[in-house]
Amino acid sequence: MATQTDFEHRRRERRRRERLRKKRIRAAIILIVFIFVVIFALIFITKCNNKNNNTENTANEAVTLTTEPSIVPTVTAEPKKLDIPAATEENNLMNIIENSSAKKYCYLTFDDGPTENITPQILDTLRRYNVKATFFEIGSLIKTNPDMARRVYDEGHLIANHSDGHNYAKLYVSTDTFMNEVNSCYEQIKEVTGEAEPFKLVRFPGGSFKSSADSYSPVKQECKKAMAEYGFYQCDWNALNGDAEGKTKNAQELLEYCINSAEGQNNVVVLMHDAAAKQATADALASIIEYFMSEGYTFHRLDDIVYSPAAASPSATSSSSTGSGSGSATSSKSTASPSSSASPSGSPSSSPSASASATAPTQTTAPKSTGPIIIN
Repeated sequence: MATQTDFEHRRRERRRRERLRKKRIRAAIILIVFIFVVIFALIFITKCNNKNNNTENTANEAVTLTTEPSIVPTVTAEPKKLDIPAATEENNLMNIIENSSAKKYCYLTFDDGPTENITPQILDTLRRYNVKATFFEIGSLIKTNPDMARRVYDEGHLIANHSDGHNYAKLYVSTDTFMNEVNSCYEQIKEVTGEAEPFKLVRFPGGSFKSSADSYSPVKQECKKAMAEYGFYQCDWNALNGDAEGKTKNAQELLEYCINSAEGQNNVVVLMHDAAAKQATADALASIIEYFMSEGYTFHRLDDIVYSPAAASPSATSSSSTGSGSGSATSSKSTASPSSSASPSGSPSSSPSASASATAPTQTTAPKSTGPIIIN
């Protein structure tokens, strides 16, 4: 039979076990809290290290971009003050470049951007080689990709006008429709650059080369007069990488095509594209730059022209060009004859500058080609 002493002993044992159980629970809670603190500390330290590593990588990349390649071409960092004829006197920039006293100037140009996939690759390569270029951008794409257009401008390149929609059937209905698109694109350029009066430079979609096979050619020739009246220069090209001609080419084929088209020329204006489908152009660009570097060319924007008025002469012998209806061009030698500006039939919203009746040569140097050139 249990005694009072037995009951007391059992009660003390139960209390001892209860105290022990509570101690174990407290120890477990403390251990869990400690584990969580350690985990959070490790996560915080990892994030800080990643942030520091990213900062260091960005800095290293910036250093690499400004120091590679080891041979950096001599380029004009800032465009010179424009000292060329007024557009009302001569708005064909190719003629002005032909009359330039500069030696071995290379003007890299890219049409049909800005795009989200190709334009950044083009810009990265240009930055790596410290080369400035000219981007003929489409107004509707500037509106769609304003940040990319802004990057083009912020990195020191020239944004020029390539119409608002690049739709031949709508663009080349008349001088009115053409100038309306040019003015619309110009407004987009003003908005993205913040400049009150950006350089008024246009490239015709498909080029402005005269051709009986190009059904739009008559309208294009009238548009040239309208552009002069409104103070716009226009510029074709005398070399190209063939990224819009014939079958699709790989990077090596584009390089070889570019070398062939530029052969023997003093100042070259190179046509390329940064449209969404032109990955091969992005891949070939470094090799193209290195080729022109090896030939002694320096790289410039199309608002950096050393003009030599004494060299300009209406009787000068020049290359005239013909093109296909899709914007193709092949070269043939002929003697240039002077032409005078006429009043445009179009009347865009902006006010035109004073009319000019000055006579100027009509020479346009078309790129060399081994076959028909189809410009998209």
